[in-house]
Amino acid sequence: MITILQEKRGEIECFVLSDGKNSLAECIYSFENAEILTLDLFPGEDEMFREDVLRAALSRLDFAGKTTVKTKLTELGDFLTKLGFTEDNGVYLIETGAFFKPCCSEKH
Repeated sequence: MITILQEKRGEIECFVLSDGKNSLAECIYSFENAEILTLDLFPGEDEMFREDVLRAALSRLDFAGKTTVKTKLTELGDFLTKLGFTEDNGVYLIETGAFFKPCCSEKH
């Protein structure tokens, strides 16, 4: 069974996606600065796992009222922009309210 575990590592926090034996992906973030510090996918794992741990971190920050989240992970620029981050001088930003806003569709 795959689970997402929250860990605290000194002053920073982390979400780790695990299959019970191995770590599959992890997102290390600064709660204080609302910043994604690392977003790692372990070799051979599904790209969706990277998104899962990022969503966990964004949700944690949003729930705490930190609605503007930044990252300087320029090597993940394409991935981040597909999720809704905007880039400005090498810093990617996202507003969590818009990110988690449910999609509205009309019923026919």
